[in-house]
Amino acid sequence: MDFNILRELGEWAALGFYEAVELELPWPVNYGRAYRRMYENMDVRVPDGRYLIPVEPFANSRTRESHNIWSAAGLILDFNHHSGLKVNQDIADEKKSKFPRHAKFIDELCADLNKRLVHFGGYTHSNPDIRRVVGEGFLSMEKELDKELAAVKTLGGKAVPSELNLLLALKEYTTGIKAYYSRTLKALINSVEEAKGERKKKLGIICDSFSDCFMTKSETFIGGFLAVNFAWMLDGCDSIGRFDQALGPLFEKDLKSGKLDLQFARELLDEFWQNFERMNGWNLQIGGWTPDGKDGCNELTRECILASGRNKQRRPNVAFRITGSTPDSLLVEALKSISKGSGKPALYNDDLYVKSLKSMALGLTDEDSREIGFGGCTETMISGLSNVGSLEGSINLAKAMELAIFDSFDPVRKVQAGPHTGRFENFKTYDEFLVALKRQIQFQTDSFIAWDHAELRRRFTAGDPKLYRTFFTGDCVKNRKSFEAGGARYNWAVVSYQGIANTIDGAAAIRKTVFDDRSISAEELVGALKSDFKGFEKIRRKLLSVPKFGNDDTYVDETGKDIISYAWNELYSHETPRGGRYIPSCILFVTYLWAGREVVATPDGRHAFEALVDSVGAAQGCDEKGPTALLKSVAKLPLWLAAGTPVLNLRFQKSLFSSEENLAKIAKLIRSFFKQGGMQIQISVLDTKEMRNAQKTPEKYKDLIVRIGGYSEYFNVLDKELQETVIERTEHGL
Repeated sequence: MDFNILRELGEWAALGFYEAVELELPWPVNYGRAYRRMYENMDVRVPDGRYLIPVEPFANSRTRESHNIWSAAGLILDFNHHSGLKVNQDIADEKKSKFPRHAKFIDELCADLNKRLVHFGGYTHSNPDIRRVVGEGFLSMEKELDKELAAVKTLGGKAVPSELNLLLALKEYTTGIKAYYSRTLKALINSVEEAKGERKKKLGIICDSFSDCFMTKSETFIGGFLAVNFAWMLDGCDSIGRFDQALGPLFEKDLKSGKLDLQFARELLDEFWQNFERMNGWNLQIGGWTPDGKDGCNELTRECILASGRNKQRRPNVAFRITGSTPDSLLVEALKSISKGSGKPALYNDDLYVKSLKSMALGLTDEDSREIGFGGCTETMISGLSNVGSLEGSINLAKAMELAIFDSFDPVRKVQAGPHTGRFENFKTYDEFLVALKRQIQFQTDSFIAWDHAELRRRFTAGDPKLYRTFFTGDCVKNRKSFEAGGARYNWAVVSYQGIANTIDGAAAIRKTVFDDRSISAEELVGALKSDFKGFEKIRRKLLSVPKFGNDDTYVDETGKDIISYAWNELYSHETPRGGRYIPSCILFVTYLWAGREVVATPDGRHAFEALVDSVGAAQGCDEKGPTALLKSVAKLPLWLAAGTPVLNLRFQKSLFSSEENLAKIAKLIRSFFKQGGMQIQISVLDTKEMRNAQKTPEKYKDLIVRIGGYSEYFNVLDKELQETVIERTEHGL
């Protein structure tokens, strides 16, 4: 490899990677050297108008703001939080245009890197151990690394090669981080010298604070804030964990002493919120129990809620963990923020989350069980201490129902897709059909587990070891295992379920019409589904007339509880290769549209290939008896088993948020739902007329935001069919 050309191209990560290759350094030291050279050489900048330094993971990063993309480094050997080091073909093409004399070299570089940089398994979010970053500092963490490395080296030939090589890779990585910190501090000092007026004063505060944070324990709120921001940037701007818990005590102390100017603190919070949006960052948590069992709300919790109200944007996903002791005033403040149009924060029943995780075979201590964090949309993990396969995969219950009806023949792919479970026309009772449905669910679960196990095991010894997460996740260094190989203190995987209400409604319709009332024959139902109800409109009307999930109907809800309990227990019975369990969830992002593309017409009256239900709640528009009935139906499901997060979308009329009296009623409704067993709820305050107008003149509604999946998104970004699913949600009054 020609190192001079790599230097000319500014490909510092590739330079370090191939240095290790030529020196025949073992995997994963090549990854460590890549990060080291990148951090030692990449540009560091302090742009006008910004104070949270660094302002991006890499100088001049490609962002949603600049290029309408997820964050990218602008390097051929690129980096993001999910896949680690990877080839960015778009940047390669740009550099071929800029350096035409090196076009052949760039093509060869990409081809070789693609062979060497492999990726396995599902998607992983994370959040760094910001408590330790703030409370101890980087050097203390590196000291632990040095201790482990020295211990392994004393073993000589008896050392486990994988442990030694991982620690050597981490040492390369930390050497790069120290260089990056020093170069960032130098850039800040230079910027202060060049600045004038108020900008100079504020930059001076930032510079002084940065010089006393990250490397060592943070003593001030601004120092701690900068340390958290620095760690977040190193992790590619993914999720941040318990922000108000790590920084709240410093915030209150500095505010009380007069050391902290509240207006400047709010300016920094707004910039942080805007960086989440700009960099496509994901999750941030507030509230919840403290490790010692107290309600964790503090003054910074309130400021985070206010920041969510001030900044009408889709990110960060703010998760408000609500305990039985959370002040009602903060819940009402959160509802006011939601009413301003961002759908944030989402609300979580912290009491049930903690209880559920403690009841599972996950090895959690009492203290750690209260350190719940969320990654990405809302995947449940333990802040700074866990590797959770965030969306390791998904299981489509509507597809399982389809296969149970067609004896495992897939009418979409035209193949036999599983075990024969009998022709629907031959079933004499609903129980016989139910046995077939559960067998299909079991087969789907087992097939997914087999695939995922094979993929995850490959991560133990190959692919990107996620050195940044290995270093900043609790116990990886001490265990001498990478983040990807089970080194974290806690490991489990979150799996999402598609089509929950479609399956419940479909099963209830089959039970009612085919077996109880016998108003539809089995042959008629099969014919109607095969033809997408063409020529069977009378049959479809009968299916639609059956009571639907979300209306507190015992017949339907108990039917659903039986099916969902079986599905979730079946998944939970499996352990992951890293350790821990597979945990169910319902986090659908925009995937419920894609999942619907895999399924023909269903017995709930849904047409072929239409979107499935968008959350753990009722199918769009089927909850006709008000929000209380909907919440009672949802709470009958075994939600505690879906501790990965069972997302529930609820849409309210805007007028309900216009008075303190109504806000108090909504808060009471949420508290009641949580007491009945509800785990999560996310609220959209949307007007149908406004959304229809946005479809006609999108340029006038650029900041119209809706809750979808487990996060907020701009309405205009969604394709037309997804927009319709949001519009079709029932608009509830009280």
